[in-house]
Amino acid sequence: MHQAAFASPPLAANWDDSDSGLSNLPKNVLLSIVTVSLNAAATIERTLASVTMQQTNFGVEHICVDGGSSDATRSIIDRWGSRDPRIVRIYEPDNGIYDAMNRGLRAAQGEYVLFLNADDFLVSRDTLALALIGCVPGDARNPDLIVGDAVMGELGRLGLWRHRRVPRLLGRVRGFGMYPAHQAQFSKRRLLEAVGGFDARLRLAADINQYYGLERRFHPSTRRVRADIAFMQAGGAANAGVNAVARGTLEVYRHLSAEVGSPRALLMVLIKTLQSVSEIRFGRCPHEMWFSR
Repeated sequence: MHQAAFASPPLAANWDDSDSGLSNLPKNVLLSIVTVSLNAAATIERTLASVTMQQTNFGVEHICVDGGSSDATRSIIDRWGSRDPRIVRIYEPDNGIYDAMNRGLRAAQGEYVLFLNADDFLVSRDTLALALIGCVPGDARNPDLIVGDAVMGELGRLGLWRHRRVPRLLGRVRGFGMYPAHQAQFSKRRLLEAVGGFDARLRLAADINQYYGLERRFHPSTRRVRADIAFMQAGGAANAGVNAVARGTLEVYRHLSAEVGSPRALLMVLIKTLQSVSEIRFGRCPHEMWFSR
């Protein structure tokens, strides 16, 4: 995949250039986006660009958590952060990806939280505006979860890719193993905090187990966005080959067995697996790096 040539980071669309101090941070942050990284210099700039160039009329902060990169990741984040005060930087050691996500969650101020990996990006300039349309900070009518679709693959290549679409029954039929794509799930921060964030002891499937916990404990109100939210680079830790997928599935099964018993856990894992298989497509992976032009 070719690397995009990025111009200097643009000024954020919803802050005033007359004063570059932190006083320009939105007063009512509706959305916190958390990106965790470790040696992600090859891809993180497209993540930053796709967030910074969003056109919204609500407050957004982008929390970047880096656990100790030895490449240019931090200098790239710093360059973008110098022009956009909505980028919050947390540079400290962590105990893995889910521990880093928990650190980002603890720093978040938004009503909603979206976790966007350092090799993912939002698919269009108006993605956030579309996803959170009608939501107002503190409004009791805001849904607990807003979920959309995601695409996982290799940009510009012909081959297998996954269209990670929201199951039609998600939010209406609970406890059967259906789940949304993590990178297209906007969750109320108070609910994430109530379940304790992510289980940092896990390595591959804490996000799926977290969703099952939210579903089981809160029966959250859920709104579906019938559009792609994020592009996900193929080959992430949880999807890096058959062995990684199998280990992640085992993590889910062990967690569910302790929560709902082995028979229900087996059923949920089966449905989860069938959902994943149904997402496989062949052809040219859609979407492009719209922000590099």
